[in-house]
Amino acid sequence: MKRWHILLIIGLTGVASLLLATFEHLIPGQQVSLAMRLLILVQPAILTLAAVATGQALAVKLGLGAPLIDSLLNGDSARAVLRRQVPPALAAGIVVAVLMIIYSSVILPLVTDAATLAKMTRFDVPLATRILYGGITEELLTRWGLMSFFAWALWRMTGSGQIGPSTVWAAIAIAAALFAAGHLPFLFAIAAQPQPALVLAVLLGNFVPGLIFGWLFWRRGLEAAMLSHGFAHCVNALAT
Repeated sequence: MKRWHILLIIGLTGVASLLLATFEHLIPGQQVSLAMRLLILVQPAILTLAAVATGQALAVKLGLGAPLIDSLLNGDSARAVLRRQVPPALAAGIVVAVLMIIYSSVILPLVTDAATLAKMTRFDVPLATRILYGGITEELLTRWGLMSFFAWALWRMTGSGQIGPSTVWAAIAIAAALFAAGHLPFLFAIAAQPQPALVLAVLLGNFVPGLIFGWLFWRRGLEAAMLSHGFAHCVNALAT
């Protein structure tokens, strides 16, 4: 088995976990059939495949990678990789979890009307989906796919021999911005005309964690970003 096989399997497992989400709450009065649920999975499954292929082709060229998976595939000890990945991933996960708690319990009530807030609350995303899709699939889409692509594109445009920190940070920011923008369709499905303050809150509430996960991917590897993202959801779920 190769790296991309593993990434594709875990990524599609995250996509499949979307079947657990309560999509019927987005369409009041209508039942979402199994066939409709399966159709919902088609687009993220295709995007996951594209992201895995993109990262496989470009990430290693830029010094980005999945060191834990690679060490296991090579038969090496994973202990050193875990020592390097786990502490910063857990620390960053706690920081992101605190931001998530402030975002949901303080900021959203300030910028959201009661009806919209109630709809957002009723759309229940199980913790398993948050960990598998959020922690794994979203990191494959945003960091492994998008961030690797933009880092490569900016590197090629600058024509420099070695990719520099400013180029990587630009890629981190672009990928984080797209990650944040990717949450807007859900917002507009709930509120047809959300207030600008709510749109800004959703964007910033997802952009800042995207920067943190992007830094982890760059400095500690893809698995660190995945662990941190999933751990943040766990801490947030325990605290709320």
